[in-house]
Amino acid sequence: MEPINLPPLGQIQLRHPKSFAAVYDLTNAFYNEYRHPHKLGRIVCAAVGMCWSDENEGKGPPRYNLAECDPIAYGGVVMDWLANKGVHANLVFDLGAAFITEVEKKLPSGEEVEAEKDFIEVGAGG
Repeated sequence: MEPINLPPLGQIQLRHPKSFAAVYDLTNAFYNEYRHPHKLGRIVCAAVGMCWSDENEGKGPPRYNLAECDPIAYGGVVMDWLANKGVHANLVFDLGAAFITEVEKKLPSGEEVEAEKDFIEVGAGG
């Protein structure tokens, strides 16, 4: 992913989330809640947090907790973190929507799922 400028933090390197579950949580929250502006702002901030790369200097936002499975609550944490750093909310909202679109590309298509469905043995465990 291309770096973005987040004043006053400067250039921020982004990456696709490493976890399929995080991508799934984020995109499901987006499509289920996009009609609710108060939730959409949090989901967009969650996208920023999930795409934050470890390559950035300094400490990044808190990590997404896969066990909680709650991108809306996580987005609120990232929203507060960004606000405390002086990042303007409108900038985050504008950029975050693009992150969601980019992250969504990591979800497998129906054809990809169908092609892999017999790959795992039933009852094989983890």
